[in-house]
This record gives sequence, structure tokens and C-alpha cells, in this order.
Amino acid sequence: MTQTQSSYERTLAVPPVSPVASPEATSSDRTADGHAQLIPNYVVEARRRVEIAEQFNLKQILARYCKEEGLSIEIAQDHRREMLRFLALCATAIQHGKFYGMTGAVDELWHTFVIFTREYAAFCDAVAGRFLHHVPEVEGKMSPNTFNHYLAFLADYEAVFNEPAPAAYWPRPGGNPEANACRGCSACSSCGSGGSCTVH
Repeated sequence: MTQTQSSYERTLAVPPVSPVASPEATSSDRTADGHAQLIPNYVVEARRRVEIAEQFNLKQILARYCKEEGLSIEIAQDHRREMLRFLALCATAIQHGKFYGMTGAVDELWHTFVIFTREYAAFCDAVAGRFLHHVPEVEGKMSPNTFNHYLAFLADYEAVFNEPAPAAYWPRPGGNPEANACRGCSACSSCGSGGSCTVH
């Protein structure tokens, strides 16, 4: 799973916030319900950011991703759509001091996108107005906080797009964070689970 936090937020003269948990997320039930139902105009704001995100072509990034992962361009385009949706939702959440977690195959495309630093920085600026940091789980398994932030993402995905997140790209948790994280692999898509990270 991954979370996002801006470098500006890290330099504020306030106590540091955990990279995985938002300050007001004290119960897993509240986070797992998502943010869209609690924050006025959240859905409208998220959809606006998605429209901006979808304007990015990412042709070079997808070409490299297809080559490295051995995927067809059709599958890569699906991953592109899902990654852009995820990052646009992250951009919306961060504006309200919230975070999302990620797991699954789409995380691999995000890894590829991040190494195209100019394109990724321009994307972040346009969609979020700040850099969206990719924060991987250090131990290679999903923490309980990241797990809850992933549940919030799944809830908000459905609220914003009026459909559940496609299970083929966004694994459905069974209540155990460890069951949804990669077990010691390099977060390759061949195991089907991808990596685990949050966005800050």
C-alpha cells in the first residue's frame, strides 16, 4: 500500500503525522467508511481532479510498463485508468488531511510513472497542486492503518465513480491486512497482489 504527503506538509512546525494514518482517524470504522460521505463536495472535487488526470497521455510510461511487465497495451490502458483515478482521489483526500492506501497490480504502473520524474511532477502539480509521494510499506506487508486507508479508498471509489473498484485491479480484503500484502516478493505483478503502499 502507499500513501501521499507533500514535502510542504512535512516542514510545517507541527508534530509529525504518521505517514499512514490521518490525525482524526482514530477508529478503523470511520476510515473504512471513506471520506466522500463525510466531506461536503468531495465527490465533485474528486471528479474534477479525475478529468484533469485523464488529460495526461502517458504514452512513454505505458510503453515502458508494457515492456517491463509483459502486458498488452489494452491491459496497460486499464491500469492507466485505475492509477489516474487512484491518484486523483489521493489528491482530493490530501486537501482534507486524509490519505489512501493501495495494493494490487496498479501499483507497478505507479512505480514506472514515478521514475519519469518530470512527467510525474507535472502530473502531481496539475492534479494535486503538490507532489504526491509514494510511500511503500517497509516490511513488504500492509500495516493495519494502511489497510484501513485502502478500505476507505474502495468506499470512496464507489462513491465517486458510481461503481465498485474493479476487483481484477483492486484486491478485495478479507479483513486481514497480512492476507492482502505481498509475501517477500519484489512486488511484481506475477504474484497477482502487487505491492503495498500509501500516498502522502
